[in-house]
Amino acid sequence: MIRFDDRKKPMKVKEETGIYLLVSALLSALAGIFWQPVWLGLLAVLLSFLAMKSPKGAWGIPLFILGVAVMISSIYR
Repeated sequence: MIRFDDRKKPMKVKEETGIYLLVSALLSALAGIFWQPVWLGLLAVLLSFLAMKSPKGAWGIPLFILGVAVMISSIYR
């Protein structure tokens, strides 16, 4: 029998871990701008997406967009 729990709490990341994720996403996006492999942009996208689950998660949105821009520019370069 399958039972769905509607009261399940969403995953949250601690504030300190979120800051580390944001900084690492920024560094990988900046490295992707200068070095241009696709996987650095993908790494920036994934890390910023995980950082969005922290209290400082609003800062992950511009980094997400920057990571997508790095991926697109490295594909078309």
